[in-house]
Amino acid sequence: MPSMYNGAALFESGPHRFQVDRQGLTELPPGERYSPQTAPSPVWVPLGLVQLTVIVRGRLVAASEAGLWALRDAITSELSSQPVAAMLQDGSGRSWADMWLVRYLETGPVAVGRTWSVGYEAVFREVV
Repeated sequence: MPSMYNGAALFESGPHRFQVDRQGLTELPPGERYSPQTAPSPVWVPLGLVQLTVIVRGRLVAASEAGLWALRDAITSELSSQPVAAMLQDGSGRSWADMWLVRYLETGPVAVGRTWSVGYEAVFREVV
């Protein structure tokens, strides 16, 4: 089963790993203010659950420079300024519904040898 986002196997060209970011409550610690106009809170105040974030880190690998650009373009074409809910699957049977690709970052220079490759990080957030 390949790793997929929105029905496309964006990460399958090379090694990649999925990481679920911090989960739980966002809290306001004692002594902090909601705003400059409010008094400091005397206790921890729960503000709500943290938005689910899943990070995919890996390498895009292609036989040519043009092939590497095609892989990059396939990922960046999924970026949008408005939330787009799609299924994210990790290839091991775990999936997250209603995820939105919010950031793509290349993590180093392109390596050229028998193949062309580049490290990347893709950040997905749950559409709420």
